[in-house]
Amino acid sequence: MNFSSENYDKTHPRILKALLKSNNGFVPSYGKDEYTFKAIEKFKEVFGTKELETFFCFNGTGANNFAIGSLTEKHNAVLCSDVSHLYTAESTAPETFTGCRLYPLKTRDGKILIEDLLLKIKTKNDVHLPPASVLTITQPTEYGTIYDRKELKIIAKHCRQNNILLHVDGARLFNALAAMNCSLADFVKISGADALTLGGTKSGLLFGEAVVFFNSKRFKNLHYHHKRSMQLASKNRFIAVQFSELLKDGLWKKIATHTNNLASYFKQELMKTGNAEIAYPVETNMVFMKMGQTQFDKLKSSAHFYRWDFQQEEVRFAFSFSNTKKEINSFFKEYRKAIKGNSLSN
Repeated sequence: MNFSSENYDKTHPRILKALLKSNNGFVPSYGKDEYTFKAIEKFKEVFGTKELETFFCFNGTGANNFAIGSLTEKHNAVLCSDVSHLYTAESTAPETFTGCRLYPLKTRDGKILIEDLLLKIKTKNDVHLPPASVLTITQPTEYGTIYDRKELKIIAKHCRQNNILLHVDGARLFNALAAMNCSLADFVKISGADALTLGGTKSGLLFGEAVVFFNSKRFKNLHYHHKRSMQLASKNRFIAVQFSELLKDGLWKKIATHTNNLASYFKQELMKTGNAEIAYPVETNMVFMKMGQTQFDKLKSSAHFYRWDFQQEEVRFAFSFSNTKKEINSFFKEYRKAIKGNSLSN
């Protein structure tokens, strides 16, 4: 059993079928093919606007760097959560590529604190501190929590009032949308996002992410930034066709609803044991809980899951489309044995 990450999972059968169907003959390279054109039209349809530009990328770090690098100049600063993937897990790539300083914002349950956002926006020291020009938020957060509609509107308001552009890192955005019962078009209207990194890999794609710029005429040279960021695929059809399939017939929602439900079921079974401390609200497809090293060592042979934070003794369970309730039930048989063994040893 594997509850480590969606990245560990295979490719969704429908995505793989679409890839195989597109694997036929010669087509123009670098996104000049019919598969890419159709995918771009699909993006315009699901977002409900033609005033956007969509670009396909290889991976999340590259997609984020491309998005943020297109919105900033090298003397700028980028505001981000202090637990964001951008800040904690993308090494020096963002600052190296964009040339911008990352300013971390304080968070609660993974979500930025508005008071710290306003403090960082207003912090200035002539030319000695780079002015903030972009805020990037993760939806859902690294802890699986969600910015609700009200919170998104508040963030959007402060960004507009302070001339700050908003980038959304949506590596798992589909899970958030399913939990919010929200469409892609509604999300952009609510959040006022200027750019969005839309995750594919964690939603069943073999590989690939997308970056969408809204009211895109405001931004210059996006195609050059795409190339500069080394994210322009020569065989672009193989990324584009996957997104076309993911957005077709609500496949993204089926996957996200399934994985969110698994997390809720896991939480339900965990609470039945009477021996658990959940670290953060369970709102999407991830569950974080407290677990000592002894218990972790007993369980790691039964199932793969992350030791997330050693100091806080937190572990993470992330559910993918291949996971099942049967697997969760099997895990809890072993979990009950482990906690029973702990109580006997104490």
